[in-house]
Amino acid sequence: MFLDNKEEFQTVWQLAHNWVDANPAETDANAVSLELKTAIHRLMNAMACREISARTRKWIIFEGNSFLSLPFDLFHYLEFIQSLKKDKFKKIYLDNLYVKRNEVLSWCENVAYLDPPPCWMPKQLPDGQIISKEIKNHRPKEETEDRIRCQAIACALWDLDPNIHPKHLAKSEIMRRFGNGRQYNEDTVKNWIAEVDPQKDQRKSGRPPDIEYKIVLKTDPQLNN
Repeated sequence: MFLDNKEEFQTVWQLAHNWVDANPAETDANAVSLELKTAIHRLMNAMACREISARTRKWIIFEGNSFLSLPFDLFHYLEFIQSLKKDKFKKIYLDNLYVKRNEVLSWCENVAYLDPPPCWMPKQLPDGQIISKEIKNHRPKEETEDRIRCQAIACALWDLDPNIHPKHLAKSEIMRRFGNGRQYNEDTVKNWIAEVDPQKDQRKSGRPPDIEYKIVLKTDPQLNN
């Protein structure tokens, strides 16, 4: 099967381990290191935001917004929540969730500003020629991780209600608390999540419309302090 070609495809479990130079056969899924957890979260956040495609051995998941795929995707949404929100990792699930080489390399280069995983490092470049994306772009690692985390939260909430305005999301407690948005000003967080806004081409400038959302979006109480 084409997914068995490791030059082009890797599972989340395999690639995350390669990224941190760990042995996937030796890792206890109940005692994942912080470094490995970060690598797994990076890939799953990118999948949740549809920055890279996610696929099982049967088909691509999170593809479009078809009601026909919703029951199947719901299972995967629940698995992602377990991993991203509760740090509960199922090896058998992550080792059957695939990513594609060219998508990961493009994501590293243009979105996450990360060096590619060693197994997919461009072979034509001599040693020492690849400059760390974080250094090259003067972006601290923590900021990159927080941006990805905020975008993943925004994607999940927009799946529930695409009408939520980015300005309201940027002020929400869930974004500022769990996305670490409290470390940044509102405009920074708003600009991050605007990149993945499903209605970014339809949003009008100015004050957000006064409409009732499908979910309760609580404003972070720290903004009133």
